[in-house]
Amino acid sequence: MNVEVTDSGAWRRTLEIEVPREDIDERLKEAYKSYSKSLNLPGFRKGKVPVSVVKARFGPAILDEVIAKTEEEYYREASEEQGLHPVSQATIEESSFEDGEPLRFKASMDVKPEIEVKTYKGLKVVRPVFEIEDDYVDNQLQGMREQNATESQVDRKAELGDVIQADYIGLDEDGNEMPDRRQEDSTFLIGGPNANHDLDNQLVGIEVGETRDVNYTHSHSTPDGETHEHEVRFRVTAKEIRERELPELDDEFAKDLGPFDSLDDLKTRIQDDIQTQADGASRSRLVENIVEELIAQNEFEVPESMVQTYLDNFIAQMKRERQTEEVENEEEVRENAQPGALRGVKRYLLLEKIAEMESVEVTDEDMDKHLESMSEQHNVEGPRLRQILGRSGQLDRIKSDLMDEKVFDFLIENGKVEDVVEKNPTASP
Repeated sequence: MNVEVTDSGAWRRTLEIEVPREDIDERLKEAYKSYSKSLNLPGFRKGKVPVSVVKARFGPAILDEVIAKTEEEYYREASEEQGLHPVSQATIEESSFEDGEPLRFKASMDVKPEIEVKTYKGLKVVRPVFEIEDDYVDNQLQGMREQNATESQVDRKAELGDVIQADYIGLDEDGNEMPDRRQEDSTFLIGGPNANHDLDNQLVGIEVGETRDVNYTHSHSTPDGETHEHEVRFRVTAKEIRERELPELDDEFAKDLGPFDSLDDLKTRIQDDIQTQADGASRSRLVENIVEELIAQNEFEVPESMVQTYLDNFIAQMKRERQTEEVENEEEVRENAQPGALRGVKRYLLLEKIAEMESVEVTDEDMDKHLESMSEQHNVEGPRLRQILGRSGQLDRIKSDLMDEKVFDFLIENGKVEDVVEKNPTASP
């Protein structure tokens, strides 16, 4: 194989490749034999079609197939031989295969840019530090009491804190019933921590068998971050009213919830869990701040094909998560995601280069430790977990994530990190 490389752009490379005639002839010979054994043609037994017949009927198509496969194989081999790292599909041009001549073709592709990272040590970044206040723990405990409340049917008008079991049907703007919005035996907790107070006030005092028309303003956020409101109307018929009783907040309550000897043990666990969440949020914010500073301090351009590949993967992930074959307004979604995709590509290239410069590696011990933790977390035996992750191609992703974390550890250790106290975002007071 003869190969010549030319630069046809900042990241564009063109390989001029020549494949020996003998190689193509041998591949064609094998292809004809393969088809003669697999074709099912009238007048011939299956697997007994003469090669001469195969050539006569399907020769040009088989030749095109062989050449296409050969070009793909040689292009990849030539790229590796020349130390190139393609980041886009190759464009095959000027393919020529004449009688008695070798196969000649050109393959053009974008390659991974060689970037120079000068500023990565001593980065000045902010790390948010989230303080855990007592009322966060108290709110968690109150939520546990709400979840473990007991209910008993009562013969009286509904009060705040009660549960109403009812049938309801939606109403249009004129107050007419909408059959397609009928629901039976629904439950309403009036006066709960996340309740709609407009709705609560209209249901307080309702009795079993009574029907009321209620309406309230419903607010919801759209993916673009805007808040929209619309009025909801429906007719409610109460069927049962139940009084809720919250358990006492004592040692027995803690023991009923899990392996806790006392209420103090439960509070400690809650405190630890909130702290773990806060520490994770702090780390994530710090990492994002480091990435922003790295990009700001090291300017470089990237191939558009890498950004488009990032967006392709983003759209594919959306489809998998939504279990759909199409994403609504895909072009608009891609356009809105463009800045994040560019940032993601630069993040990848920067971290990869720093890892190379500082000889950061993920060892077998690192992988074993991480997989052991995953095994305990998911209650799956280690060998079985490796098998599952290996088949799904996730082992490489895990190794890549661990590499990123080690690079960030290095940057934090060698950076100028300022801790700034902020309100804890993981728990609402």
